[in-house]
Amino acid sequence: MAAFIGVMVTLASTASAQASKPAAKGKSDSPAFQELAAKAQAAREAGNSDEALRSYVKALELKPAWAEGWWFTGTLLYEADKYEPARDAFRHLLSTEPKMATGWGMLGLCEFQTKQYDEALAHLQRANALGLGGHDEIRDVINYHRALLFTRSSDFEQAMGLIALAVIRGTDNPKLVEAMGLAALRKPVLPSELPPTERELVMDVGRALCDGSARRIRDATAEFELILKKYPDIPQLHYLYGLILVTSDPEQAVDQFKAELAISPRHTEALLSIAREYDKMADFATALPFAKKAVEVNPNFAPGHALLGKLLVDGGSDVAGGIGEIQTAIKMNPDNPQNHYLLAMAYGKAGRSAEAARERATFIKLRGDSPATPQASVERK
Repeated sequence: MAAFIGVMVTLASTASAQASKPAAKGKSDSPAFQELAAKAQAAREAGNSDEALRSYVKALELKPAWAEGWWFTGTLLYEADKYEPARDAFRHLLSTEPKMATGWGMLGLCEFQTKQYDEALAHLQRANALGLGGHDEIRDVINYHRALLFTRSSDFEQAMGLIALAVIRGTDNPKLVEAMGLAALRKPVLPSELPPTERELVMDVGRALCDGSARRIRDATAEFELILKKYPDIPQLHYLYGLILVTSDPEQAVDQFKAELAISPRHTEALLSIAREYDKMADFATALPFAKKAVEVNPNFAPGHALLGKLLVDGGSDVAGGIGEIQTAIKMNPDNPQNHYLLAMAYGKAGRSAEAARERATFIKLRGDSPATPQASVERK
């Protein structure tokens, strides 16, 4: 990732300049400060990092609120692998520039290196929330580390989604492949903690899923066929192969999900995936037992409650019970617009028009300007 960091620092320097005008030009600054600031800039631009850092530190002693100085101090320290003082520099920066997304991103990257993983994830999330538009390389580095931290905290779906998004955007390298493999195989460890004996499988699975994310389905299929020949009984592999096949060959995907259940009978996502495919075919009676089992296995699985509720409503077997299941899903995840859409449809079927209108309004509010159709999104969920 070193190349990424180099580009990130260059681009983020632009963000720093936009966030804070160079203090060396300020009318109220002392001549001593202006001289040090100019010396620091000249040394940095000449590639003399040590001299630049010394000058920035001396200038900041004269003007502790100099945001640009803290930015370049932090980036120079980071590039020198001095992560603790770099972290402290970015904390100073953010005390004066709290809306600077790249600053939060660099703070999170420093904390990742100092093994303050909870703080790192929180601050990388904040950088993402503030917006990194126009800084694609920075975004990719931050998303890579977010994915690693999501995997470490067992939030595997979020991690896989971030890596898949990077692959779709055209970023593809061994570190992303490794990160995808770790998340897909549900190994809550960082790459440095992976036992060498497991690396081959992680890389094989990560490569196949990255190919699948990039819609190289033929390559991904061939890779998974080889993986399953080598490791026919390892949990999770048949489920992952089913994910690759679900768009191009749903019938074979269901076979793979069922093969996963033969190895892992309580695999929640495999159960739900089978139920979802039968739901798409309007075969509600066949889908229902799989959805019920998914909820039984994992009562805290919001997508399971949502799909079970949909099946009960659409199949007509228990509309009131279906409404209850969807309401449970909403309690678990109130910001998911599709669950409000499902509840609106369920209320409509029950003749509860006022409540249906309320849920439709909530759906529209949460949905925003997304171009996808409601039904297509429900099916993907």
